Amino acid sequence: MKEQVLESPFCKKEFLELVDIVSEEKTTKFANYAISRSSLVNIGTRDFVDYRPDISIDHQALKENSISNINFDSLHFFQVQNLVEQIDTKSVKIKKSDVAVNLILPKTYEEYLESLTKKNRHELRRKKRKFDNEIISFELGESKEQDIFDIFVSQHKESKGEKGKFMTDIVEEYFRNLLNLEGWKIYYTDTDKGVLSTAFCYENKSGCYLYNSSRNNEFNSINPGIVLNDLIIQQLIQKGMIFFDFLKGTERYKYDLGGDSVQLYDLTIEL
Repeated sequence: MKEQVLESPFCKKEFLELVDIVSEEKTTKFANYAISRSSLVNIGTRDFVDYRPDISIDHQALKENSISNINFDSLHFFQVQNLVEQIDTKSVKIKKSDVAVNLILPKTYEEYLESLTKKNRHELRRKKRKFDNEIISFELGESKEQDIFDIFVSQHKESKGEKGKFMTDIVEEYFRNLLNLEGWKIYYTDTDKGVLSTAFCYENKSGCYLYNSSRNNEFNSINPGIVLNDLIIQQLIQKGMIFFDFLKGTERYKYDLGGDSVQLYDLTIEL
């Protein structure tokens, strides 16, 4: 898991430079951390950053900037251990916070299906049959093009509740810039009834990170999101990938598709 965290897009320089677009707090940025008043903090808010880079504490920087506290979130436990061992502290508080969900991929799709519980395997097959019965033709597509991005954005804006409010102009600009970076793409279901669902992902040689998704809510009854995730899983297995990381959030579908919880932590240090 350590390699998966540190090779995630959230630890890359270009991502850390970009994510400030959607940050409400004004900070002074360094290589992979920031300073807010007298505290050392992460770059980017936890709502947009799923994992954190490893951070080496510069003791001279602490002194020069009169740092009295360190407040980091979304850390894996190996990162908590590393940080606590680096410096002398007055107090340390470690708190369980967000949970990510990760799926380790087997060598074949048949093995993947067998790894699911009997109930979840039956439900997946039932949902796929229901989709097949209504959709004449479909395939998995992947794109970095504007037309697919526009569909991703519009499906967000047409959603009800918090999801519909999420895609502000600033957030849209952020995702557009993100898509231009290497490794980012949008997977989508290309069907005779149009694009029914999308998955905004980052992919490297080892696996895929599912960062965000959208769907045409008129087709919710046939589970276009589940079908898309199943198609992505099939392709990743065919490519010999190791994992499909659903990232933060404990939505039921992630576990139904075989994912396991990854506990993340918040760390507060008084210096």
